[in-house]
Amino acid sequence: MQDLLADEENQSRRTFCQMPFSAIYENAEKGQTSVANLLAFIKKKNTAERKCADAMLTYLGEVGELGEFEEPGTSVKGVLNQWHTYLHTLNTQQLTWTQVVDEHVARPLVSLKEASTSYIQTLQAELARVNDEYSAAEAQQRKAKAVCDVARQDFEDAVIRQDDALHEIGVPSFELQRLAYRVKTAELEVNRSVAEKAQAKTHLLQTIVSRDEMSMAVSVAYQRAEEERRDQLGACMKLWLSVEKEHIKFREKQLQQLEAHVVRMDRAGDVQLLIHNHRHPDNLHFQGKALSLLDWQWTNQEEMTPLSHTLPGSRTWTPPPPMTTTTAHLPHEPDVPHDLAALLSSHFDDQSEVLDDQHDPSVAVADCSSAEARQLFVQTLNRQRSLGTKVSCPLKFRRLVQCFLAFFDACVLHDDTKAAKTAMMLSATFYMIPPDHHVAEDIVAADQRHIRRYVQEDVKGHVIWSNPKFGQLGSFTLSMLEMDVPITQIRYFIETMCDAHELTEEQRFLLRANLREIAIKLGYTPDTNSS
Repeated sequence: MQDLLADEENQSRRTFCQMPFSAIYENAEKGQTSVANLLAFIKKKNTAERKCADAMLTYLGEVGELGEFEEPGTSVKGVLNQWHTYLHTLNTQQLTWTQVVDEHVARPLVSLKEASTSYIQTLQAELARVNDEYSAAEAQQRKAKAVCDVARQDFEDAVIRQDDALHEIGVPSFELQRLAYRVKTAELEVNRSVAEKAQAKTHLLQTIVSRDEMSMAVSVAYQRAEEERRDQLGACMKLWLSVEKEHIKFREKQLQQLEAHVVRMDRAGDVQLLIHNHRHPDNLHFQGKALSLLDWQWTNQEEMTPLSHTLPGSRTWTPPPPMTTTTAHLPHEPDVPHDLAALLSSHFDDQSEVLDDQHDPSVAVADCSSAEARQLFVQTLNRQRSLGTKVSCPLKFRRLVQCFLAFFDACVLHDDTKAAKTAMMLSATFYMIPPDHHVAEDIVAADQRHIRRYVQEDVKGHVIWSNPKFGQLGSFTLSMLEMDVPITQIRYFIETMCDAHELTEEQRFLLRANLREIAIKLGYTPDTNSS
């Protein structure tokens, strides 16, 4: 029963013994060629990747940081620096991965190729040896058979000659003795040749068995070599696959870090940080440049001759009468009985004494009943902005806040939009450092700004800030008029924004009236559609 099961197992198990040696040799040669091609491919692939990584690292070193010229702290700089780090890390890791592939994938394949080549050569030598032994045994057996055939033929001839001599008459006795000796000798030769033939046949059979056994052993050895080759290929491919998976995981991790920076990109925040890092006390807000332009415009107006200039379009510009801008002439203004420049400058002088109630600038500002006086007040503040913006003490700061509040009351009373808007912008320029914050001299200016208290923070409670006429649309209207935007486009803009923000009819009326009043003050020629 066990022999039967063993026979069935041998029949069901396929081995190289069932293949001819030509197919075995062909398969072995193909396997060797496949391994050689795979080694050449891995070598070229690693060389190309290593060359690319080296070139990329060299270029990254030459180009420097990608975000070198971006503003420090911005999201764009962070993204570019993270991208630079990602590329540098990825290419550095690529060199490590190529080294791993060389050591753990290519090198075992080289060893496999060399070992299999030596093993196959040994098997071929053993198979050639048994084939040579079989050929020699076969030749010996054929020689023994030929000798045996010749001996039998001689024996038969000797027997026939002896029989003929015995039946003949007159044959000498010595001839009969010679023929008898020849028969005896031929018989001995036949027996010896038969024994040699049997021995040669036995040796030939043994050689055949040895050759068959060697053939089976070589076939099994070829099969084992093929199995080892495939096992080694499988192990190398698994290792390469694990390296690629680690490559992908590492790349995904780096990409996630880069994605986190890309998602956090904030254009508005970057712009605000850029402004924060480079802002100047004289240009604390965007209104600073606008105030500089207004100052330049007022200076030109004072130097212009009182000649009317007709500008292109549907409006006529008439410059206002020249006004005295020096602080020495301020007391001689009919509508401003006090020296505003001296009073305002005293709030920013550390060595000046504290003003009493009699010299409170709010008293002088409260008398700004004329447009010239209000414009002179704004000009004085604007000039003070270029000289100094820090108020010396809390008492003077409160006096300055009262001054702004009194001025806003006058603007509301006399419906002066232009002066009110300029004063609003200037209120974000003057500040005070609270006495409970003692700033050291070595602290940078950027840190000092965080503890400043601006006038605008205290005057925002005034009713003028909640009046839509003096709000954002009113500011836009005045700015558009100063930039020579046609009246029709300004009116269309106001109506569009009123519809978008669902303003009431009363608010719309105030904005239209404000536009008409400002246009008349600036010298626009009223047309039929300006109402």
